[in-house]
Amino acid sequence: MFIIGEKLNSSIPKTGEAMKTFDRDYLARLIEAQAEAGADCLDINTAACGAERETELMLKIIEMALEGSDCSIMPDSPDPSVIKAAAAVMKGREFIINSVTVSERIDELAPLAAEHNAGVVVLPLAGGGIPGDVDERVENALAAAAKLTAAGVKKDKIYIDAIIEAISTSDNGALTALDTIRGIKAADPELKTVCGLSNVSFGLPKRASLNAAFLSMAVLYGLDAAIIDVLPNKNGESILQTLYAAKALAGRDEYCMDYITYIRSLQ
Repeated sequence: MFIIGEKLNSSIPKTGEAMKTFDRDYLARLIEAQAEAGADCLDINTAACGAERETELMLKIIEMALEGSDCSIMPDSPDPSVIKAAAAVMKGREFIINSVTVSERIDELAPLAAEHNAGVVVLPLAGGGIPGDVDERVENALAAAAKLTAAGVKKDKIYIDAIIEAISTSDNGALTALDTIRGIKAADPELKTVCGLSNVSFGLPKRASLNAAFLSMAVLYGLDAAIIDVLPNKNGESILQTLYAAKALAGRDEYCMDYITYIRSLQ
């Protein structure tokens, strides 16, 4: 499982304020803490800081992440110009572009991803709203993947977003996301699947319990990567314990070695 730390996102109030004031110490601690907790990659989103500062802050925080961690980077923006600016300062570090759809940003960013051998997150949308039908999501995903591979992006660098809708507003949002993961893996096992885990519990109490339960299900359905909060809670517990337990139970951890290694790291 590829673990992407979610905390460097300007939509999180405390993080957004730290970005706007450029609280270097706070941001450095977030980078270091996520890397130490086990993140393989750091999602960086500065969009909520305003269009006039998005690129500037993105580049500053990427520089900090390159200096303060060995993690790969996920520049996360709806603006292709921000992604292009981010790609230019990666200094050879692996990165994943977040995101494109079948019809938006893909023509601009596919050549960039191919040039840098970068990953790409695909939202399986084709204009309009979020498809409620799993088959339509899979069809859109395959169409976007075909465009990306035609541009030279390697198939194993393509991450299809399962699009998790909050169950507080969509009763079947979690089930549809799970079926999307299974549908993508059935249609083309080489494509990777990813999700923004915290979306599932938005607006509900005891969110950590819902996030952990969904993660366990998603691992069984074939999830390859997740954007999650890797930091321990006030009791020192992390959702990563659920992740490693789920992998072992799903038969995706030979001799439970990843689980054992993780538990030993806590002692």
